[in-house]
Amino acid sequence: MKNARPHNKAETSDLESSHSIGAFPVRFDTVTAEVLCQLICGETITGMDAVFAAYTTRLSAYIYSLRHAYGWEIEHRDIAVGTKDGRVAEIRAYYLHRGVIRGALAMDAMAFCQRVKVARQKRRKSAGKAYREADARNARRIAAALNPHQLPLEY
Repeated sequence: MKNARPHNKAETSDLESSHSIGAFPVRFDTVTAEVLCQLICGETITGMDAVFAAYTTRLSAYIYSLRHAYGWEIEHRDIAVGTKDGRVAEIRAYYLHRGVIRGALAMDAMAFCQRVKVARQKRRKSAGKAYREADARNARRIAAALNPHQLPLEY
């Protein structure tokens, strides 16, 4: 993100600003709910964190959903990280302001997070079935895309 817009949000203390609390997702077994739970627990999440924790490469889409569909005030900061190939990359780290976290905890967010953890754990138990279904879908796509009049490469 070489041309990322600068994030010049004025820093304010908890006493000077009021933060509204968004709505909790209705379904507990979703990536959206898991990302919100991580933010409520005070974590700062990057795209790579989301790959390993929530098994998604689309963190920004879930952040967008939490902001616009659920009304959460998710903040971010851009940070520089060194890469194994010798570059310095700019990445975005998302977090909730302490005031938002306190407000969410007052609205029983820990019970929400506990339900999310149980639901996501249960969902992960069906990973084998999901792998088989994905393989079947991909096989159907490949079969549908084959041209019967085209010869295979090894002909």
